[in-house]
Amino acid sequence: MKHYLSGPGAALCLALGLAIAAPAHAAPEVEARVQATSISFSGGQNYTNAVLTVTGPNDYQKEETATRGLPIFRLQTAGRLVDGYYSFSLVAATDEAIPIQSKLDNGRGPDAPKTEYKSFSMYGAFMVEQGLIQPAETEGNGTDGDG
Repeated sequence: MKHYLSGPGAALCLALGLAIAAPAHAAPEVEARVQATSISFSGGQNYTNAVLTVTGPNDYQKEETATRGLPIFRLQTAGRLVDGYYSFSLVAATDEAIPIQSKLDNGRGPDAPKTEYKSFSMYGAFMVEQGLIQPAETEGNGTDGDG
């Protein structure tokens, strides 16, 4: 015997199910755009204090920052890149405030902040061949951290 839910009860169950499935204030999906002369990110409007670090052969390291949004790595400002494998890491704060979990007395008393901004991180890799960026076979996914 099959049972079907219909009417106002079905609408309420559907609404509750959607509310549970979609977290409130979820950070927008971020996607790395690996192009021949730059690496940029789509979906980065709700991020602050972002740092993009690129490392590679011969101890190469370059850091790009953005106060709002997400930074861009450009070959024209990156210096001379030798051919090889490079990796990048992106860290930023989202606009989602979460409660601070620490019970540590930081000496600020009742004026101490009760929330902090949720963190976001993403990792990936690319190749440089003949002075141009090529996508690597493996790229990391974005993850939301809790602080």
